[in-house]
Amino acid sequence: MLRGNERRSVFPDEKDKNRFIEIMLQKKEAAASRLFAFCVMDNHVHMVIQESVHGQPLETLMKRIGVTYAMYFNRKYKRVGHVFQDRFRSEIVATESYLFAVIRYVHMNPVKAGMIQGLDYAWSSYRWYVDKSNFPLLAEMEEILKQFSRERKIALKKFTEFHQVEDNRTFLDLSENDGDGNAEEIFEEFLLRNKLAKEDLNYRGNQAVLAELVEELVRKCGLSGRKVAEITGINREKVRRILVSKEPSP
Repeated sequence: MLRGNERRSVFPDEKDKNRFIEIMLQKKEAAASRLFAFCVMDNHVHMVIQESVHGQPLETLMKRIGVTYAMYFNRKYKRVGHVFQDRFRSEIVATESYLFAVIRYVHMNPVKAGMIQGLDYAWSSYRWYVDKSNFPLLAEMEEILKQFSRERKIALKKFTEFHQVEDNRTFLDLSENDGDGNAEEIFEEFLLRNKLAKEDLNYRGNQAVLAELVEELVRKCGLSGRKVAEITGINREKVRRILVSKEPSP
């Protein structure tokens, strides 16, 4: 996982997300690595990668992906400095069943963030798996599908059903608890700045400022809708509707 420096958005628009995917594919081919899944969110990206014993080590691959994208990002937005926070974070996938669970977890990121596109989120490899006519299906992804069935139609059905199974395990993630303190500070500063009390957020006349608060917490802290609701005391469904209204069409 790569996360934006200070949890800020490093993929602000669809062109940035598309450019990162291009770089990721180019570098993974050069490194002879295999990419089983990915999901590019606004301020972080998940990748399920297998490094090659004959190619570049994962450390080198991730550095080249990060540096190349940072050069693009800084040039586009006329800025300097770090784009990603620290070094990438990684977790070993040791078994096949764990691999499948991690792939599902990565694909479910937009769903858990309350995005209207859900599994159809444009910058996730889920669509690569299920829509071969419009997206490139990597050979390694084809191998994953064949583990469900050798017949593609059946494999897609089982793959889709597998993603509907609820799994409450948390894999390598943003670790929301790490950002709670920062989110609390941002929340308090927001209330002071707007001269509001916590209970004022539920007044109908404050819908615009409420939407601004939700967007700020998600953008700066990478929180899910559930976590935003927990910290602010705002109804979870109301948070979800705000996030849906902010989500651009692909």
